[in-house]
Amino acid sequence: MIFLVIFGGLMLILGGFYLANSWQQYHEWKAGTIIVVLSLAAVIYGGINLPYFHHNQQARTEQASSSSQATAQGQSGSAFSNKMGNINGGNNNQATQEDKEMAVLRQLQNGYSKLGTVSFDKDSQTFNIKPTDSDTVKAIQALVQDPSQAEQIGWPNLTKSIKANSKQIGKVLGSNYSLSIVNPSNTKQALYTAKNGETTHDIANQNN
Repeated sequence: MIFLVIFGGLMLILGGFYLANSWQQYHEWKAGTIIVVLSLAAVIYGGINLPYFHHNQQARTEQASSSSQATAQGQSGSAFSNKMGNINGGNNNQATQEDKEMAVLRQLQNGYSKLGTVSFDKDSQTFNIKPTDSDTVKAIQALVQDPSQAEQIGWPNLTKSIKANSKQIGKVLGSNYSLSIVNPSNTKQALYTAKNGETTHDIANQNN
């Protein structure tokens, strides 16, 4: 493809001179224009198919994908699940329960960093997510005032990931650990809690 780019570039230059000369002397532009257009097309086609271009395009695609994934980390359960699986693997088999709790906390803090902060209440064995993202905080405030708005603010998508992640936590730490998202204005109020993959409380469903 590099030869096509070089050849096309030369033809583009020559075609430009030919077009200018034809117009000045004969007021003829069609042939020169065709040469310029074809040469330009060859340069563009060859350039797009260069390995270097493909490498950069792939790198940009991967970067955009990573950025998008980071934005949705607070709503994704699969990536967190993979990381949780590593906590019990390898040399960590001999880790103490407290070590595992801190490892899970770090993973949760990383996974939900775009959404807010995560803390661990050892007494209740609960990992608490406190939203700090301004848009999320506003949505939650509206939810607290009117739980019927849950669908509208995308509450089921968020709670679905929390439920899935609580199951992974159960696999690592045991079934007595919970994962909650709390009211940012009152951290003692849990809005949604899941334990071992099961919902135990949901403000949008007072039956739980």
